[in-house]
Amino acid sequence: MEDNPVPQTGKTGSGNARITSAVAGCVIYVAINAIILFGSAGTLDWPMAWAFIVLSLAVFIAGILRTSPDLLEVRSRRHNDSKIWDRVLVSVLALISFIILIVAGLTVRFGMGWQVPLNVQVLALVILTLGNCLIVWATWTNRFFSATVRLQTDRCHEIISDGPYRYVRHPGYAGMIVYSLFEPLALGSFQALAPAILAVMLFIVRTHLEDKTLREELSGYREYPGGFGIILSRTCGEMNEDKKKPER
Repeated sequence: MEDNPVPQTGKTGSGNARITSAVAGCVIYVAINAIILFGSAGTLDWPMAWAFIVLSLAVFIAGILRTSPDLLEVRSRRHNDSKIWDRVLVSVLALISFIILIVAGLTVRFGMGWQVPLNVQVLALVILTLGNCLIVWATWTNRFFSATVRLQTDRCHEIISDGPYRYVRHPGYAGMIVYSLFEPLALGSFQALAPAILAVMLFIVRTHLEDKTLREELSGYREYPGGFGIILSRTCGEMNEDKKKPER
């Protein structure tokens, strides 16, 4: 079953308003992160932090500009049918993301512990940016990429097997895990790895619970190739089979 077509106003009028609103929200979110980061560090003289902020903002905005206005509108709304356990996980993960920034900033302010070599910081920044790009790719591909876990019966929810979903069962979570693991290193803080590892564990739990939900509630998902986990290597034969049958 095909998803409902985006209204003609999607690219103009209300569509532009949704994009503008999403970009504004993104700028505010990144600005809050910058305030937390530089405020904790007690200085603006932190080149790697500036590189982190600028690259993150650029990738986020690029993602928004190519995302369907319809999906932006869906992601901006609170949905009462979102799973309660996911609301809790999202709140905890948001808190942890701020803790990572605070710890990284305090590491710079007080020079705590071992210093991450600059070449490692640069490499980590490149890797986390690639993780960010994977998240954006998943958003572009999956028109059901909701901010919280829910079965979108109102939008004819179906399985997506294009783009990164041809190789990874949950590319969004895979990108988030990569981002979380390398963010502390890019910011030069071994200490911030502690909350980052906790975030990774919660992302794995969230992935498992979402996968379980889809298996139980989304028609055809039980037959979708793969097993537990975030990374799903799919054979060429499976990919060819996908080309022969419509998404369900």
